[in-house]
Amino acid sequence: MQIKLLIAFLFMAVLGYSQGGIDRIRHFNLKPDNKSIHHSIQPLIRYTPTRVDSKTDTLIFDGDTSIFNTHFSPKGTRNRSFAILPATDSYFQYDTVISYRAAIGFNFEKTWGKWYNRTILTSGWSLREDYTQTHVAFSPLQDRASFWFTDIRTRLGYTPNKYLHVSAGIDNQFFGEGYRSLIQGDQVAPNPFVQFRVNFLNLEYGLIYQFLHDNNLTTKTRDWKYNTTHYLSMNIGSNFNVMIMESVIFQSRDSTYKRGYEVEYLNPFVFFRPQEYSLGSTDNVLLALQTSYYFGSKKHCVYIQVPLDEFVLKEIKNRSKWWANKYGLQLGIKGQFKKWSYLLEGNLVRPYTFSHISSGQNNGSLGLPLGHYLGSNFAELLATAQIPFKNFQLTLFSSFYLKGYDNSAISYGGDIYKSYTSHPKEYGNTIGQGITQRTVSVQANASTTLNKIQLELYLQSGFQYSWGEMGSSANPLICVGMRSNLFNERKIR
Repeated sequence: MQIKLLIAFLFMAVLGYSQGGIDRIRHFNLKPDNKSIHHSIQPLIRYTPTRVDSKTDTLIFDGDTSIFNTHFSPKGTRNRSFAILPATDSYFQYDTVISYRAAIGFNFEKTWGKWYNRTILTSGWSLREDYTQTHVAFSPLQDRASFWFTDIRTRLGYTPNKYLHVSAGIDNQFFGEGYRSLIQGDQVAPNPFVQFRVNFLNLEYGLIYQFLHDNNLTTKTRDWKYNTTHYLSMNIGSNFNVMIMESVIFQSRDSTYKRGYEVEYLNPFVFFRPQEYSLGSTDNVLLALQTSYYFGSKKHCVYIQVPLDEFVLKEIKNRSKWWANKYGLQLGIKGQFKKWSYLLEGNLVRPYTFSHISSGQNNGSLGLPLGHYLGSNFAELLATAQIPFKNFQLTLFSSFYLKGYDNSAISYGGDIYKSYTSHPKEYGNTIGQGITQRTVSVQANASTTLNKIQLELYLQSGFQYSWGEMGSSANPLICVGMRSNLFNERKIR
């Protein structure tokens, strides 16, 4: 019975992205001076900068602190012990057709002693299924002319002392300093999790157990898949951070028996690759390295993220472009010039990265990648900036990406939900292979925030042009809406 209740709870936990939304730019946060804070691994329910102090040119946080840093109170925060606020996410939009969406809910927040809870629930309807969502997120009404969706996030945290934080709930984790994340990001359905973070001096060890779902739309039931992640993060001085991470994704059942949550991966003091070999399994182990350096009075930051799925060093040295050399690279810089904030970022992921023999072992959940929304076999350049004007804020965004798509029979490495066993060639695999498409997007967003109820009103316009082997298309965009300024899951594409 408990299992069934947990499954039902998970099915409710799907994102309700606003297609017209621009990220609140968590990525411009200044690095705290406290060396025990490792803020490149973040939950989505967290504080966000909402304005700039004109006297000091520093960001002011009007929301509560993120729950894993309950001992850290940024300037301008209010230590509320209990709060209930209305939550909404609604818009009216025109791109290729006219559409609208309406959602309403609540944000509950309570602190008592060493405990903290924040729960956000919204529910509503849309005229069409959002292309960022899986079928689970939008339940069709009648003849699929409209869609009903429900989004719930909750995080219960306990901080007994300055060394340990434990949290559990339904939410995402975000790895990295960038606008995107190649490891785990914020454009996938939130999932049930249990997390431990241990701080000592300038080190942090983290352990996360996640409950994901395979995406098999042909059956009425969905198979569980699981992810165990551990990482070690080190702050070197007050400006430099380096983190190494290892995760393993494994399915609840294979062709021979039902495994459940593999107990070997519950041990926080082992490396997963040797455990995988000892089990004789085909589980999917991912390694990653990320580093960041702050300079210019900590107002600017360069950052790098490198996920390593599989590779053979000999094949890399030979430059053979072997299909199983699967890795990615993110390189970016962000910062502030007085009141202006900027971010420049490049991302690339080789073909077949994050894919596996079956979708039950890939780096995805409910039909979407855990990291970058393009999955694999792509290269992307993007730039974004924020310019405040008194009570208003202007956000500018532009991007270009090259993406190689698959056809129905052959995997060219662009769809992580296709088995990599159907690759057509061993060598000569390059980014963008397959059905090649290029896309340019330019958008602008003007917004103002009603701080007392954390409600943002925004007007957005933009243009997207795509061309390649799938044909060409030009799509204008204009959108007006309002949304609760609660968490940062909305990004331009």
